[in-house]
Amino acid sequence: MRNTEIERKFLVSKDNLPDLSKRNYMDVSQGYIQNIGSNYIYRLRQVLHMSPNGYSLGEQYFQTIKGFGLKVREEYEIELLRPQYHQLWPLCKNISIHKYRYEIAIEGCEYEAYLDVYKNEFEGLITVEVEFKNEAECDSFVPLSWFGREVTQEKEYTNFSLSVNGLPKDLV
Repeated sequence: MRNTEIERKFLVSKDNLPDLSKRNYMDVSQGYIQNIGSNYIYRLRQVLHMSPNGYSLGEQYFQTIKGFGLKVREEYEIELLRPQYHQLWPLCKNISIHKYRYEIAIEGCEYEAYLDVYKNEFEGLITVEVEFKNEAECDSFVPLSWFGREVTQEKEYTNFSLSVNGLPKDLV
């Protein structure tokens, strides 16, 4: 198990989206538990795997502990059973994000893009993340033509910050 997450994150305009109509997707709900420890972020995540026409393909539940950081940070994740997730969810106290996630293979390399289309109060926000094995590969990655402005180093675009503070001022 790798305990380091290395990623870059970009905004995406709805006008530049690839065709998503025939893709499986994940309906993701994730919440954050505050004030447990000052050096880490505690996240709970429910993933409902869905077919393009909205049929359920299964579900998964996770507890993730992330270190502070933007491009590179510690990450520890374990899968939970459904009752464990629901037992812990009230600790999130409405500090949550809901989104659809699409995994999109990047042609010509081994990486996948994780396209997130946000729901509810974050509707209209679309981001894409690419995770890497090491910093050299991360730094040399050339974004695809449909990727927009890079927000990797902008704390306001982390899911935790979005759940606590709402949309960044430049998007409101």
